[in-house]
Amino acid sequence: MTRGESSENQPLPDPVVPPLDDNRRLVELIAEVMQQPDEVIGRQLWDEEHDLGRYHREDFARHGLTPHVWDDKFERYYRELSVWLTSYAVWNRRPEKLKMRAWIGEYLARQSNGGLRVLTVGDGAGFDSLYLAQCGHQVSYWELSERAVAFAKRIFRLADQPVRVIGDTSELQFESYDVVVCLDVLEHVPDPPPFVQQLAGYLRPGGLFVTHAPFFFVTEHCPTHLRANRKYSGEIRHLYGAAGLRPVAGRFFWTPLVLQKTPVEESGSIRPPRFPIALRLGGWLLSVARFWPWPHERMAIRARGQVNPRWREGLEQYARP
Repeated sequence: MTRGESSENQPLPDPVVPPLDDNRRLVELIAEVMQQPDEVIGRQLWDEEHDLGRYHREDFARHGLTPHVWDDKFERYYRELSVWLTSYAVWNRRPEKLKMRAWIGEYLARQSNGGLRVLTVGDGAGFDSLYLAQCGHQVSYWELSERAVAFAKRIFRLADQPVRVIGDTSELQFESYDVVVCLDVLEHVPDPPPFVQQLAGYLRPGGLFVTHAPFFFVTEHCPTHLRANRKYSGEIRHLYGAAGLRPVAGRFFWTPLVLQKTPVEESGSIRPPRFPIALRLGGWLLSVARFWPWPHERMAIRARGQVNPRWREGLEQYARP
């Protein structure tokens, strides 16, 4: 099967979901949610294209929070945060993020001829959820940030995609999903293992857990990445294995990693999925970052800084004088 085609030879949608491909519309929608003039949002978007995370870092400092150290104030900060919308948009059209989104779409297309029941966790502005819905899956979206939820609802409606927005965990049923997608979330969580166990509980036996978690990336660029979580870089047994999840697929540096909820055979014994050698090697290299993160951080900074000049078109009018 060629890249970008489903198991039925139907082309998958473009990972640059709307309104990521239209700066004018993107500015209008973010301005509407944030109740700010277009000029303010346009400048933020322009600045973020040149320095991804700039407004997040400034806002974090204004709240007096300590970078990389969990604080009980974080949950409120995540709920009320508004400046992330422009950084969400910029990250979600960076080449590396687009590769991840397309890879996930292609991988899931190979798993089923029909739509899968997918839960996205912490998808921010909803771009991954929208893409997976366009791929034909039944998508439920669960996010903490109130502004992000408001934005996501708008893009789901404008794209005419019936994504279910989860308002409370009480709406999530045990073993009711085929796939849980959790990208760039776990590195922010104060205690990842029980959170992974919670998410695994929503998967049916044999279901798939798709994740990307750059635990090693504890730099000034991402002040909410927790230093205490660096120990999980390249880790499988205690983080995922304890939740009954075993790696089955992924890109080399786990961008992303796919794990399967271990099914039980009729005999009652556990049937462990195959762990590809390439993923073992990638995990070993990631584990080095627990002690020496510098090379990994440099690669991550480079990936974040890769810019398609197309996304700056139409934003020049907002550039600082």
